Amino acid sequence: MIYQAFISTLIFLARTAPFVVISYLAIAYLSKRSYLAKALRIMAFSLKRLRLNSIAFTSFVLSFFNIVVAYTFLSQAWREKRVRDKDVIAISLLNSFPSVFSHLYSFYIPFVIPILGYLGLVYTALRFAVAMIKSFIGYLLLDKGDGLPEIERYEVRISENILKVLAVMFLTYFAIELLYSAGILNFFVKNLEFLPIDPSALTISIVAVFNLRSAIVLTAGFLEKGLSYKWALIGLLLGNVISFSVRSAKHSLPLHLSLFGKFGFKIVFINSILTLLLDVVIIAVLLMI
Repeated sequence: MIYQAFISTLIFLARTAPFVVISYLAIAYLSKRSYLAKALRIMAFSLKRLRLNSIAFTSFVLSFFNIVVAYTFLSQAWREKRVRDKDVIAISLLNSFPSVFSHLYSFYIPFVIPILGYLGLVYTALRFAVAMIKSFIGYLLLDKGDGLPEIERYEVRISENILKVLAVMFLTYFAIELLYSAGILNFFVKNLEFLPIDPSALTISIVAVFNLRSAIVLTAGFLEKGLSYKWALIGLLLGNVISFSVRSAKHSLPLHLSLFGKFGFKIVFINSILTLLLDVVIIAVLLMI
């Protein structure tokens, strides 16, 4: 049983690991040669047409590089009374697209898409669609201006460790194969058959609560076992819905509380609820298909 699981895992890695490694190395090369930074500066110049005010513009562009830097800048402006509470919330929504974009070359391209293939492209597109809708809402709520500030140079870093990523892939897939061989996953799936959601999709969503990378690899494993793209996608999106409060508490809330005080809770709450509602709408549409 262990030997068979080990062999299956090696076959899985042989198919996916080369794409993951090549993607990471390519992104690291583009970053080192400053090609990403140059592209973002060109993009920033074109944003003048949006008539963003000076603070919103700077925070928006910095979000492409580093979301922590962007929110640190925004909190400084807020503490200096240069931006109102309403506009801080609007800017935080506006920053949704660039903050997701900043994960494109560190998570989606080198990890999600190589492992999930076509489904990875669809999942990435949906995450971007949600972010774009939030950014558009933030743009509508924001007071406009004509300023185009000077943009400081920030280094784009690839923080991901290839060996760590491959280790997560290996251990997760190996565990999946062992659970399948032992009949544990089949037992779990059978006991969830009364729900109107595919048990495998529900399993993906539960794993996503604890670790999204593991959920991505788990999804690839279920696809190998015959799970449809529809239910695999629903499982990943449902994981976002179930875990939205956990992730907010673990990641967004500490940062925002440290930068904005108790006002940071309101910022995180509005962003999280809006993301939750949009994900629920997408899931509802998929269930009707």
